[in-house]
Formats: sequence, C-alpha cells, structure tokens
Amino acid sequence: MTKNNYDICIIGAGIIGASIARELSKFKQRVIILEANPSFGLETTTGNSGLIHGGFDPTPGKLNAKLNLLGRKRYKENWFKELDFNHKSVNSLVLAFNKEEEKHLDILMERGFKNGCTNDEITLIDKKEIQLLEPFISKEVTKALLCTSSFIINPVELTGVLLKNAKKNGVEIKFNQKVVAIKYNNNLFDISSENTNYKAKIIINCAGHFADKISSLSGYSDFQLSTKRGEYIVLKKTKENQVNNVLFMVPTIHGKGVIVAKTLEGNLLVGPTSEDNVSKEDINLITEEKFNQIKEIGKKIMPSLDVSKIISRFAGSRPIYKETDDFYIKYAKLNNKFINVAGTKSPGISCAPSIADYVINMVKEQMNLELKLNWDKYEKNILF
Repeated sequence: MTKNNYDICIIGAGIIGASIARELSKFKQRVIILEANPSFGLETTTGNSGLIHGGFDPTPGKLNAKLNLLGRKRYKENWFKELDFNHKSVNSLVLAFNKEEEKHLDILMERGFKNGCTNDEITLIDKKEIQLLEPFISKEVTKALLCTSSFIINPVELTGVLLKNAKKNGVEIKFNQKVVAIKYNNNLFDISSENTNYKAKIIINCAGHFADKISSLSGYSDFQLSTKRGEYIVLKKTKENQVNNVLFMVPTIHGKGVIVAKTLEGNLLVGPTSEDNVSKEDINLITEEKFNQIKEIGKKIMPSLDVSKIISRFAGSRPIYKETDDFYIKYAKLNNKFINVAGTKSPGISCAPSIADYVINMVKEQMNLELKLNWDKYEKNILF
C-alpha cells in the first residue's frame, strides 16, 4: 500500500471511534482515525457524567438496551482487566417523590428484568432504607430503585488509553483532519481533509453530532440527527456535599440522567439539564438560565447541598436519532462499505465495548479479518 492508503478509515476520535479502533487493532488491517479537533474526546465524550449504567432504563427490544448489558459485561470481563483507567463500582438510586413516580419505578424494574438485569442487581427499597444509605437525602423521597451494577469512569481518560493501545498495535491517528470531501471510485473511498488526501476500502463514520453531515458528504443522506444539550455543575466536597450513591430523578418523567453523583475525585456532579435542538456549534455552551435550574435539581434531591462551592461548569450534548430514539448503526443504504455509527446517546459510554464488537461484525461481512499473533491487549495509563 502507498503511504495514505488504508483498509479502514474511522472518522471521529471520541470514545466510540477509539473503542472501535482499539478492537480493530487486533486484526491485520491497516487502520487510520481522522479527527477534526486538535485532540481526542473533545465533544460528546467530554460533556457527560461518565456513568456505566446498570441497564434498567433502555426500552426493551431496542439496540441500545441489548448493547448496554453486553457492554457492561465486556467492561467487567475485559476492559477493566486489560486497560489501566480509573473506574469505581457505585450503586445507583432512582428516587420517587410521590405515588405517581413510584409507579414509574415499577416500570423501570420491569424494563430491567426484560433487558437481562437480575434480582441481585435491581430491587426496590423503602424510605427507611434510603435514609440509611443517604443521610442527607430529601425527606420527601418515598421509595427508590436500587441498582448495584453501575460504575463511574472518566470517559476522556478511557478514550486516551484506548487510542494509546490502538496506536501501539498499529492504528494511525491523525488530529486536525476535518474531512471536507469523500468520493467513492473503483471500490475505494477518496477522503479529503483540509490538507491531506487518504484512501480506504471501508469508512466507519463515528463523527458524533456531525455523523449525518459526514454521511451526506459521501452522498448517503440516509438519516438526520438532532441535539440534546445538558449542562452540569461540579461542587467541591464539603460536609454538606456528600453522597454515597448515584442519585437519579425518575428518567421516564424528568428525562434521562438527572443526577447528583460523586465524581472519581470525590467531588459532586449535579445535572444535566435538557435542551433540545441546540445548534451543533453551540452544544458546549453554558447558560445562566440552566445554571439556576441545575441548582434547583440538586437542592430538590439533597436540600443541604451547598451550591455555592462550585469548582466548574460544563455542557455536553447527546446526538439524537429521533425516528427510533435509538442508536443508528447501519450500512449506508447504497454502500455496505460505509458504516454509520450514529445517534449514540446515553447509554453510549456503557455500550462502547459492545458497539465496537457490533461494528466489527459488520466489517467482517465486508472483508476478511485475520487476527494478529502479537496483539498486545494491555495498556498502562500514562500520557498519550
């Protein structure tokens, strides 16, 4: 092959692109990642809570529900052992404040069992048990779903370790490579960034919020994505600002992922808000209006919170495929050599390993993948 000819080109170096690259690195194909930004994980990967979900929330039968449980299993059996990144087992509590919300806890329990959660992983607990677990929680909480199979991670840290391992095993990674044109001729994609041209037999489109734009750029206008921006605050750990579990509002009522949770560093994460159809260029912006809303959320869950002890604020957005409200992981309708990995909203981080497995199976249908004998699956967490 010539210098810029590859078997597979992955567009996007967020956690999903990095996961696929790392798992592809076990095969003999020549792989490259092109990332528009100057570093990895600067968009959706950065702006989220870093929670590996237990699997009780996704709607049974959807792809994200199936991949949530498979992803969690792969983290525990493989990635936690092979890759050196910070992770911590943590219990989750979904809180009901009234009888109506208690009914939704029953819905979540039923979903969880249909998705494959076990009695050891999810259970309902009463007010007395909740107060024992969380002494500072609101006295208005009446019941909770307790999930014992969640984990917290730093998604950007994991993305760096995945890319480091992929690079060690032969994957090339190029930053500042915004893709501006893609043409398909003679069974090869001709991919142009703003300063370099590349060729590849297969493209895996992991461009996050811009995955629909990359697909359209290639001539495959198969889907459209919208945005859902969420804003967070991080509070300094104090006598008042302490939790033992990840505390959720009921997601079927208040929207996915509204939490008060301890970070890996011991501080408190509060949020996110939820704002639909924000411009893709504004997904990381923070606002005063939502800032006040976050503080209200936190105080509702834990009235004693000292919301003046703010260390940082940030915003992030989930790419949404509205037609199914599910992941969009499909070949382009006109070309099976172009694979779209889009709409990876929550629980996308939970599914990162299983999304990689799913996509590799799609690649195997298009080309023969031969395992390397010298693939090194272990990676230490040092600077990339």
